[in-house]
Amino acid sequence: MTSPSDSDSRKSQQERIEQLANLLQHDIMISRWQTGVFLRQNELERHLSVNRFTVRQVLEELTKRGVLEHVPYKGHRIKEHSPKEREQITETRLLLEQGACRKVMQNITEAGMELLQQQAITFRASLLSGDTQSQIESNFLFHKYFYDFCGNPFLAEEIRLLREKGLRVSKPGWHQPMASERACQEHFAMVEALKNKDLLRLEHLIYLHLTGWKRASETEYMPITQN
Repeated sequence: MTSPSDSDSRKSQQERIEQLANLLQHDIMISRWQTGVFLRQNELERHLSVNRFTVRQVLEELTKRGVLEHVPYKGHRIKEHSPKEREQITETRLLLEQGACRKVMQNITEAGMELLQQQAITFRASLLSGDTQSQIESNFLFHKYFYDFCGNPFLAEEIRLLREKGLRVSKPGWHQPMASERACQEHFAMVEALKNKDLLRLEHLIYLHLTGWKRASETEYMPITQN
């Protein structure tokens, strides 16, 4: 029979593996390694400051997510995605996320809008500080909280899963100033649209947010400043 302490220990270990996988996934997204490259376990041990056993668990987690693919007798390599797949994932996300906007607007409370506002502020602070882990967590939480208000946990979970896949394909540009400023200001604009009950504006902002990778060279946003 499993004791509560054993269960807590396994849960803690799984959370640790997921955190390490998130960090490695972010490094892959910002092109620390090129697509198609095989990852070396000894390099990852040094990079993550963990042992070989933990590295293997992280590699397995990223393989389940579709970030890596395992090639027998060779190891794990970064999965390559075609331009067509990138377009298809974005199209699917738009259908789901724009469709969820109306339900979010119907269900969100004043406290919920304050929560989103604070999370947008946290994301901005993480960009200003350059704290990569905080960027990952605050951006994830902003969108999680947003779609949790759709009132349909199945829809929210599908959006989350597709969003993770979309991030892997499009590689978010938080390490590129203009892209990070754009994402940050769109977060604040989404909250404002919710407050104003402006559904068309909110749907348009979702479109801009999901297709930002197509407009990487645009400079329409002012740089983030510390207030």
